[in-house]
Amino acid sequence: MNKKELNIIVSGWEYGAGKSGTAKGPDALLHALEKHVNLPNSPTHVDQTVEAEDVEHIYFPHLKRARHLLRHQSRLAETIENSPPQSRTLLLTGDHSNAIGGIAGFCRKRNPQNVGIIWIDAHLDLHSPYTTPSGNIHGMSVNTAIEIDNLDCKVNDLDVDCISLWEDIKNLKKSDAVDPQNIVFMGIRSYENPEIHLIKTAGIKVIFAEDIHKNGIDWALNDILEHFKSRAQEWYVSFDVDSMDPSVSIGTGTPVAGGLSKSQAQTTLQFFWKQPQTKLLEVTEINPELDTKKPMAEEVCDLIRPLLQ
Repeated sequence: MNKKELNIIVSGWEYGAGKSGTAKGPDALLHALEKHVNLPNSPTHVDQTVEAEDVEHIYFPHLKRARHLLRHQSRLAETIENSPPQSRTLLLTGDHSNAIGGIAGFCRKRNPQNVGIIWIDAHLDLHSPYTTPSGNIHGMSVNTAIEIDNLDCKVNDLDVDCISLWEDIKNLKKSDAVDPQNIVFMGIRSYENPEIHLIKTAGIKVIFAEDIHKNGIDWALNDILEHFKSRAQEWYVSFDVDSMDPSVSIGTGTPVAGGLSKSQAQTTLQFFWKQPQTKLLEVTEINPELDTKKPMAEEVCDLIRPLLQ
């Protein structure tokens, strides 16, 4: 890739998660990268524009901060939609609810039936407001892409305003839903029963972390490549740093044991970055406020900088 064609977008939105601090993650990663790499273009920032006392007021317990999220993710989607058509995008985000705007903007520029989503994460993030145990929207990001409310597993009742907001969030794509069979999860090891039900009923491909450890990282990557051979050819690759084991990924909000090693994560990112189908790579959930050893941004910089050199 010609480095001049790299488009860097930064979104520090952090209010889709239960812990604060991820708003600082993208800039921390940028600062770490700039020590080692001459970035070809100035990043485009989509800044948070909410007042703390307002955003902390929860109007909808099963869809927390939805109004603020909708406004921010609308701006993020528009930014991605308006990015140069021939560019490849590196998207650096706060919490993983930014993928709602990321995927929405990505789908606006292309046929959603040709969109593939590769979700590298400890979690499935497939809840809807009807099934969520927490109300935190970063656990619903992939659901907004496929638009399946999973009412078979409903545990929460929503009022009409909450339902309307949820529909508006799903409709940010301004297009049809992404085909569930065009989504692959990788590194999964934490989930709830409603999400597994949706995986089975919708036919979504999941490569669990334990299968990667058993069969090897090359097996997993080749399996994904084979899966997409005759389907979606424009990929949104989302890398949540909690996909890595907590021995590496300390500075993140929801670490889960048994994750990818740093070497496996590096192999994974290099593999996808080399694929011409990868049009956007998202890196998310770095939380500098939770760092206790080597800063999380430095760990991730080790993974990202070879892609940019």
